[in-house]
Amino acid sequence: MSLLRFLKSLRGRLITLTVVVEIVMISAILWNSQRLAEEHLIRQFELRRAETSSLLQAALAPAMAQRDYADISETLSSAQKLQGMTYLVMFDEDGQRVANVPLDNPRQLPAVDSGNEPIFQRQHLNTRIPIQLEGRNYGALQIGIDLRFLNEARREILLQNIILAIVGILLSTLVLAAIALWLTRRLSALSLASNDLAAGRPYKALNESTDDDIGVVAHAFNGMAAALERRMLDLGHSEAEQRALAETLATERGRLDALLSAMRLGLVFVAKDGRISYLNPAFLKLWTIAFEAQYIDQPVSALRQHLASGLSESAANQLFSGDGSLHEYLLPDGRTITEHSVPVTRTGGSESGHLWIFEDITGERQIAERLVFMAERDSLTTLANRARFDAELDRLLNQAGRDPRLFGALLYFDIDEFKTINDTFGHRAGDNVLIRTADTVSKLVRNNEIFARLGGDEFAIIAPNADQAGAQALAERLLSTVSGMRFDFDNRRLGLTISIGIALFPEHAETAEELVSRADAAMYQAKRGGKNGWRIYRPEHDQSEAMLAHLGWNEKIQAALKENRFVLHYQGVHSTSTGLASHYEALVRMVDPENTTELLLPGSFIPAAERTGRIVDVDRWVMRAAITKLAEMPALAALAINVSARSFDDPTLAGTIRSLLAEFHVEPRRLIVELTETSALANMQDSEQFIKEIRALGCTVCLDDFGVGFSSFAYLKHLSADVLKIDGMFIHNLPSSREDQVFVRAIVEVARGLGKKTVAEFVGDAETLKILTDIGVDYAQGFYLSRPIAEISLP
Repeated sequence: MSLLRFLKSLRGRLITLTVVVEIVMISAILWNSQRLAEEHLIRQFELRRAETSSLLQAALAPAMAQRDYADISETLSSAQKLQGMTYLVMFDEDGQRVANVPLDNPRQLPAVDSGNEPIFQRQHLNTRIPIQLEGRNYGALQIGIDLRFLNEARREILLQNIILAIVGILLSTLVLAAIALWLTRRLSALSLASNDLAAGRPYKALNESTDDDIGVVAHAFNGMAAALERRMLDLGHSEAEQRALAETLATERGRLDALLSAMRLGLVFVAKDGRISYLNPAFLKLWTIAFEAQYIDQPVSALRQHLASGLSESAANQLFSGDGSLHEYLLPDGRTITEHSVPVTRTGGSESGHLWIFEDITGERQIAERLVFMAERDSLTTLANRARFDAELDRLLNQAGRDPRLFGALLYFDIDEFKTINDTFGHRAGDNVLIRTADTVSKLVRNNEIFARLGGDEFAIIAPNADQAGAQALAERLLSTVSGMRFDFDNRRLGLTISIGIALFPEHAETAEELVSRADAAMYQAKRGGKNGWRIYRPEHDQSEAMLAHLGWNEKIQAALKENRFVLHYQGVHSTSTGLASHYEALVRMVDPENTTELLLPGSFIPAAERTGRIVDVDRWVMRAAITKLAEMPALAALAINVSARSFDDPTLAGTIRSLLAEFHVEPRRLIVELTETSALANMQDSEQFIKEIRALGCTVCLDDFGVGFSSFAYLKHLSADVLKIDGMFIHNLPSSREDQVFVRAIVEVARGLGKKTVAEFVGDAETLKILTDIGVDYAQGFYLSRPIAEISLP
């Protein structure tokens, strides 16, 4: 079987064919060689016979002419010794025998051969040679030649040719077999590789080293096999990916089911035929539906009929209308639910149904109402805040611009020595003063007048239709009432005074900004006049006094920068979970030039620095000092610095911070840059760019005083801060104010949803800290936790 399989193979057929061809060719060559050898032997024999005949004739002719028979006999004897000569018989011209050598039976002389029979078929050759001399015939010589030597030579040649042919056949067979094996070896490798490839076994590339046809076939096969192998691998990978995808889809389906079940949004999916295919638990809870199964595969009209029982007729008609609009429904229990729908499409774009989304917005609506109130009110005193004040003043002045008959007054005042009260007795005492002052003054303000707290201890009253006399009378009442107030601090009874500036419109200004500036200038005129008084704006005093004030503070701040009389104090920012300080905030102080043992707090010189433009230089000093402190204390986790609104306009500020960090080899993540929300919103474009550059450096950005405006949440998508520091006005009365707790909780939830951390400042007691911890505020800062210190002591 193996031989038969070999003969059927390409290699066996090739070898067999080459051997047969070789045998045929060598046989033809052998036959031709033998034929040529025989012809050569015959020619040699005939040539030898002709030469012998010529010699014998030359030797015997003279002897026959002389009848010298003895010489003839001797010549014949000599000739008989030649190879193959069996006998020689000499006849005279009459045909008579005259001599012979030797003849066994002289009487039986063999007949002369006719010459028609092939020479190699004879054993003897009998021939006669005429003996002539000079044209005369003297007789004839009959010679007998033994042809066996010729046949033996022929046989030897034939034997040699056969041996050579056999050896040639064997050698050529071996050579051709080797060549065939060498040629078919690569074909066998190609066949084996094909079988491996077909069986899915690992494939080894064929040798392509030669440029012959087989090499071309091997190259093409390698390309085909590699492509097929890649496709098989791709198919395997695709199969694995399909399995993984199926597992992922199953997992995601489970997660989606869990997510939909955990969502607060109510979801209803209605198929294209108008039947309900899915209700999530939140929807059942929103509408107090007991069983989900009773509505699955039911028409949506059945669910509409159930939900419409507690709604008005118009609201019921809007349920599941599918018009894409947002609808609101007020339920009998007071809750407000919104509904809107979105079409659900397949991959090809065809619609497969609708998804209705329901949301209970009762809490959000209440918070929004609270936010609207807080957007216009000061959280500490409940007076109108700066935003409301600006809006009302702009509205009134715009009306006055259109109607010349309208006029009024602006009274601008602050509490004398309020900073001393705050620094001496603490923020809680200062807050008490502000609240009582606001309550007391509010009783003197008419319904058509606006009483606002502008910030700190600064207040303003907008008095429409008040002339100079009316404004003066109101100022006198304010002075008298406030001066009659008494406060008990640390067993000491203290009184208050205020300084009031009055500006009239349109007499002193036609724009809100100018009017506030005039009233502010008049207030400082009252302070310089001895405080506890009022002044009406006088332009000539404003110019000289303002220039002197600005120049004085400008020189003080410039001298402090030059003489390095600014210092940093540090207040800890603590983790609410551990109580430990996670980092510190750097607070700038100025050495009092009139008393070098005293430090001026920021409230004394920062406003003047902002008015004179020196705040940018102060910011840069703080940056360098804070980064130097970080370099000196590698174990200090982070340090926060405050950047003023003026610095946002400086396009080189981020580069300055980068250079300082590189100069002192401080990691950017250890520097926290704080900017107030109000200043950031006032310079939105510059703030966005500044925050982007600071975060690109790797520094953390903190938005300070967050929540002072109604639009705080909306602007978070523009101001990509990492930390939100909740404004202190929401923290002061946190234990007793449910509204403040709701707002702080809202800030924390929004911050957590956006991946931001929260910090609460002005934490003054343990109860406030506990509420903040329960709400989820990440960090807290205030006198209850730690006071500002001159040097940081790390554990």
